[in-house]
Amino acid sequence: MSKRNRRQDKAKKATVKAAAKPPGPKERREVITLNPAPADLDLSPKRKWFLIYTSPRGEARASAGLEEAGCQTFWPSSHKVVTVGKRTTFDGDIATFTRYLFASGPLLTGEGEPQEFVVKGKPISSVFDIDGIQDVFSNSRGWVRVPNAAIKAIADFQNQVAPERPKVPKPKFAPGDEATIIDGPFMAFQATVVEAIGLHSAKVLIRSFGNEIPATMSVAALQAA
Repeated sequence: MSKRNRRQDKAKKATVKAAAKPPGPKERREVITLNPAPADLDLSPKRKWFLIYTSPRGEARASAGLEEAGCQTFWPSSHKVVTVGKRTTFDGDIATFTRYLFASGPLLTGEGEPQEFVVKGKPISSVFDIDGIQDVFSNSRGWVRVPNAAIKAIADFQNQVAPERPKVPKPKFAPGDEATIIDGPFMAFQATVVEAIGLHSAKVLIRSFGNEIPATMSVAALQAA
C-alpha cells in the first residue's frame, strides 16, 4: 500500500470513529430526514390541487384543519432532530417550502353536492375560517390550480425517487452506413456516411460514375440503403 493510500485509509477510519463517538457535553448535532409523501396521494386528472399560504409555523395546523374539513393535503416536510450533548433541544417536522402546503377537496373547488364543513366542532363556510390559513395562491382570474405533474415531482423528491434522465438522441446515421439520396441533384445516387454532424447533417461520399464526391447533406435527404 502506498503512503497516499495509507493516509487516506487512516483518515477514513478517523472519520468513522468520530461519527460513532458519543457527542461531547456541548456538541450540537442535527439529523434531518425527508418525510415521504402520503401513500394515498390522489393525482388523477380530475383532482384539483391548490397552493395554500399559511401563517408563520402554521403549516401543521392548517393541514390538520383542512383534513378535518374533508380535504386531502400534501405538506412537504422533513423531520428534524437537534441534540446538544445528550440533550434533545428540538424534535419535530419542518416545512420543505416554508409556509406552503398543497390541498384539494370540495371546500376549495365548490364542486359536488352542497355540504356542511365542520372543524373543531364549529361549522365553517370558507377555507379562511381554518386556523393557520392566510391565502390561496391566485391570479386575476382566481385561485390557480397546481399541475398534477408538479405535485408528483415534489412527491418524488420527498420519496427520494431519482428523476428519470432524458434519453440523449442518437444520430440517424453512423460512419460507414450506406444510404440512398432521396432529394436534391444527386437523387437516387448511393452514398457512404463518413461522419455525423449533430442530429441533422452528415458528411458523405457520393458514388457517381466511378468517382466519390464528398458532400455535406441533411439527413432528411438520406434513406438507409
